[in-house]
Amino acid sequence: MQPARSGDSASPEAEQLLYTPDEAASLVAVTAHWLISRARKGEIPHHRLGKLYRFGREDLEAIKQMHAQPVGKKGRRSRRGE
Repeated sequence: MQPARSGDSASPEAEQLLYTPDEAASLVAVTAHWLISRARKGEIPHHRLGKLYRFGREDLEAIKQMHAQPVGKKGRRSRRGE
């Protein structure tokens, strides 16, 4: 049975409270293994339900902010002897 929804116009993703590692991984463009490994070490925000790892929307936003890297021009490295 699915939880009650307040309105039909909202997307199911917007109402989901917690995501599985696989679902969360697809939303933040990492692997589920990476999420579980970092959560196990306490390096990223997460929720535990018994042995299960779950990630809320706020957790995912924090993870994105923590691991965001600025996009910039990379200088070309010259080879030795050139």
